[in-house]
Amino acid sequence: MTPTAAENAVPSPIRVGLIDDEPLIRAGLRTILEADPAIRVVLEHGDGLGAVSAVQGAGCDVVLMDVRMPGRSGLDAIDDLRAAGISARLVVLTTFADAEYLRRAVEASVDGYVTKASAPDDLIAAVRTVYAGGAALSPVVARWLLENAAGPMTRQADARQAVSQLTERQQEVLLGIARGEENAQIARNMHLADATVKGYVSEILQRLNVTRRVQAAVLAHQAGLM
Repeated sequence: MTPTAAENAVPSPIRVGLIDDEPLIRAGLRTILEADPAIRVVLEHGDGLGAVSAVQGAGCDVVLMDVRMPGRSGLDAIDDLRAAGISARLVVLTTFADAEYLRRAVEASVDGYVTKASAPDDLIAAVRTVYAGGAALSPVVARWLLENAAGPMTRQADARQAVSQLTERQQEVLLGIARGEENAQIARNMHLADATVKGYVSEILQRLNVTRRVQAAVLAHQAGLM
């Protein structure tokens, strides 16, 4: 997951919140992320409880959320943040990559799903990608989708049926979404105007009956487009 030229051009620090019950994990994440001058960690919180007020108070642009925490799980906290209308980009950060966690994360309308085993550069790229409007799936999660989430066959068939509703050009844009590209990068790759790609993305989400780019990316992987 390599940062693009557009991601490298971030004019001001991306304000990141870390919600994880392990202080050592938070400290490690802060060290990794703040090695990039375009990222500043503005919040550390140790529980899903109080996530809404914490994120609002810190003015986070991106929140990395652990899944398993005492008090209130990360996925429940994500539901709270969405219900409260929090505009921050939400990324699930976990050691787990199984069907139930991924299903719930997708249903919670997250913007990314990465594992704690991700390389430092991949974590930085995930933050930059979702901040720029892309969908972040770490390589291990994308691999897992190809190996597991594409089955059973009924799920793969459903995904292929959904994707078949798209035009050839829309499927090209969907591939860009699945690779984690933001609109500007897709536009450059396809030699289109940014506004044209934005229109395609809106149409794709509507036709696939999803609300977030990461949901469209999962469908692309399940359909075998990657």
